[in-house]
Amino acid sequence: MTFGEASRTFKSMIYRSKQGHDYSRFSGWRLIALIAVYFAYVIWYTSVGPFGQLTRIEGYTYLQGRGFYTGADAVAAIDSLSVLERRLKYTALGLDLIYMFLQTWVFEGLIAFGLSALGLMKTRWRWLLILPMGFLLFDMLEDSALALVLATSSEFIGSVAGIFTTLKFAFFLPLIPISLGLAGVGSVAAILRKGKPSGSSN
Repeated sequence: MTFGEASRTFKSMIYRSKQGHDYSRFSGWRLIALIAVYFAYVIWYTSVGPFGQLTRIEGYTYLQGRGFYTGADAVAAIDSLSVLERRLKYTALGLDLIYMFLQTWVFEGLIAFGLSALGLMKTRWRWLLILPMGFLLFDMLEDSALALVLATSSEFIGSVAGIFTTLKFAFFLPLIPISLGLAGVGSVAAILRKGKPSGSSN
């Protein structure tokens, strides 16, 4: 899936959100299953998976976990890898695509659930759903740039990758409290709504 296709899917999702309290698409077993798959994948990827293997390489600096790095930092980190370790890095970058899509869907799901439960999906608050797409865009660009650094050892491309990493975190870090906060408040609203007697006016 390209970014353009992902963006069109996102716009279509917003367009179909016509009912303020219709959050079944992002609640119940669907949201729970998505979160379960996300955590299962992250645990595998960061332990026995390629990411975990890279972090255990002595002397290797994992660039994507840093807030910013220079082109020289990127090239130095890549040059410290052996041929086999470079292949592992390529594999990790490829599998990171799965992580970033899962992370984006989790953010989208939690935010949409909260907005729908609060009756805000038809208001300007719905534009919060753009934030996960920003994270996805810059994470994809970051990985693409790092793959080019692997192939070219270019400090210029490494500097570009560092900028993309910073922009990725500029979206990622605020999304954590936003998505969890909306999901929490939305859950409370849903519980109160279910507990409200039918036909009650107050």
